[in-house]
Amino acid sequence: MTVGSVQAGNVSTLFALGRSQLLNRLNVIHFQDGNLFVALRHKEHAYPLRLHATPHPAEDEHIKATWHKDTVLPPDLMAFTLESIIIPGPQRTFSFTPERYWIDTDAIRFELPDGANEITGRKCVRHDCRHRPITVCLTQHFTPFAGALLEYSANSMLVKLRAGENQSLHWLNPDAPATLTLGDERQTLYSGSVKISCRDQQNDEEGTRTFILEPTSTSAPRFSPKKHRARREQFSPSPDFIINHPVTGRRHALKVHDLGSLGLAVEEAEETAVLIAGLLLPEAELSFANSLCLTCTAQVVYRNPSGDGRVRCGIAILDIKLQDHLKLISLIQQVQDTHAYVSNRVDPEDLFEFFFETGFLYPHKYAEIAGNREEFLKAYAKLYDQGTDIARHFVYQENGRILGHLGTLRLFDNTWMSHHHAAIHSSHAGLKVVRAISEFLNDSHLLNPTNLKYIIGFYRAENKFPEKYFGGFVRQVQDAAKSSLDVFSYLNQASSLGYGQGDMAGDWELGRAMASDIIEYRGYYRKVSGGLMADAMDLTPQGLDGQKLAKAYEACGLQRQRHLYAIRYKKALKALVDVQDSALGLNLSELTNAIIVYILDEEAIHRDMVRFIVSALAIRYNKMQHPLLIYPNTYAVRYRLPVDKEYTLWALDIKSGGEDYMSWMQRYCRGK
Repeated sequence: MTVGSVQAGNVSTLFALGRSQLLNRLNVIHFQDGNLFVALRHKEHAYPLRLHATPHPAEDEHIKATWHKDTVLPPDLMAFTLESIIIPGPQRTFSFTPERYWIDTDAIRFELPDGANEITGRKCVRHDCRHRPITVCLTQHFTPFAGALLEYSANSMLVKLRAGENQSLHWLNPDAPATLTLGDERQTLYSGSVKISCRDQQNDEEGTRTFILEPTSTSAPRFSPKKHRARREQFSPSPDFIINHPVTGRRHALKVHDLGSLGLAVEEAEETAVLIAGLLLPEAELSFANSLCLTCTAQVVYRNPSGDGRVRCGIAILDIKLQDHLKLISLIQQVQDTHAYVSNRVDPEDLFEFFFETGFLYPHKYAEIAGNREEFLKAYAKLYDQGTDIARHFVYQENGRILGHLGTLRLFDNTWMSHHHAAIHSSHAGLKVVRAISEFLNDSHLLNPTNLKYIIGFYRAENKFPEKYFGGFVRQVQDAAKSSLDVFSYLNQASSLGYGQGDMAGDWELGRAMASDIIEYRGYYRKVSGGLMADAMDLTPQGLDGQKLAKAYEACGLQRQRHLYAIRYKKALKALVDVQDSALGLNLSELTNAIIVYILDEEAIHRDMVRFIVSALAIRYNKMQHPLLIYPNTYAVRYRLPVDKEYTLWALDIKSGGEDYMSWMQRYCRGK
């Protein structure tokens, strides 16, 4: 045991921290499983040594602190004298030298003086992270050094690095940039450039040394820059952005400055700042007056000091639950326009009354569905109340009256169909809901839960609105890889072709489509069109399964299946037949219940063959009264089929064509 005393001498009584405050500070350290530092100096060789000790609960001036379990004690404690006890704090650090102390191999005991003096004034609070399972890797000149994180702040971090085999910590050059990576047992939390601003010349133990690192990156863009950025709005009262900090483990609540569907900006005081550009926030929450809480995963994408002691940080939302994202979009669009609604509760009776009023549900179309009125109402009730995984709708209404409507339906795994677009003619509601869905698609396709890759829509060329806003866009962009048009022949009922008789003759066969059939058709389609239809309609080898989407519909109490067949002659593919088998009422034109025939060889697949195949499958799946679509439309012209109309399929690749489409829509939506 080492027993010592220090002469007080002429000690000032103007302490930065009094004895009672010291006691409280020591108890805070104990409560947080923190450490104080014991500074020793060798009596003969005068080299310093700093040890970590964990204080016991403090009631009076008699203090005991046990050596930290990772502390390596010198062989002979008697060879050292005590210089000071250092009490760390998040922003201020204090030091004192006890008049009386006792040291042994288990602990240090000492008597508190009347007070302690401040030895460090930090610009930013540093949080003790010794108890956190944070891994550290500092890389410079392609050489990685592993270590542990001791303290963290937005301005600087204290790390302890160790030299690996055949490495030396002297290789680290303070004048050269380095890259710091922080992580936990699950994932990387941060990676960015840092400056080695200073280092402790003392080796804490063999092969280790402490360094102070300052982040130098002020931006870390998560996504490619977008010409049409999601509109941001300011809320009153402002929501809180609450994070469980992945590095410190502390909970922080920051006020949101502005908010969009893909991100937000927050402000924090520079002295207590905890966000750095590039930091991943796996556990974050948007809280609106503690009544609505939306959880998400986010990342800091920029950090800009304002010069007045405040720092503004941009946050990108990386992942969010489908329901929560819909709520967020709804809130933002409501702030922008109080009459705009996203996936709100709509009474099916009111919706159908609106369809009648706008002429969208005209007499002939209603006559086709009137016999299944109850099934249609039930389907719409499910879609509009619980179908958030498979449906969206955008409504513009005033005083409870619907003025505009546009629905979307997840028709395939990564494809949503836009349908049921209608509006009161005397308003701009039709354009407003188109703008709403355009912004939704442009903002949301980056988020995993939305399954958004393609948007499609069927329209008739004589319908001026879609011909202008969809067809006009395709003709302007002139890039079928971004957006394309394909024309289908449409028969109201498959029975219009008549009933085929007999069996498959000779070398003809009808069987389930295989991956090789799909690959061959895709090659044919690429040659004759080069558009997006094959991808958007899920004519892919992966699309043969389709069970994921079927389960999503089943969860909403609805049915959605597809059965893909191949027509072959002498084993050569001549056509594909896609039997869409869905619950009644998903689409007023029953396009989700259609039989779709994709022709490769118009000459070989004569009219009687199509009639035979279609009638056989229609009878098998009870589809004789459901629509028939044939592609390309030239086939129906060639064989003079009893076509009722032609439908143009518009398809948009949201990732590659979304920006161009938003530019196109901006021409018409200014002020809307």
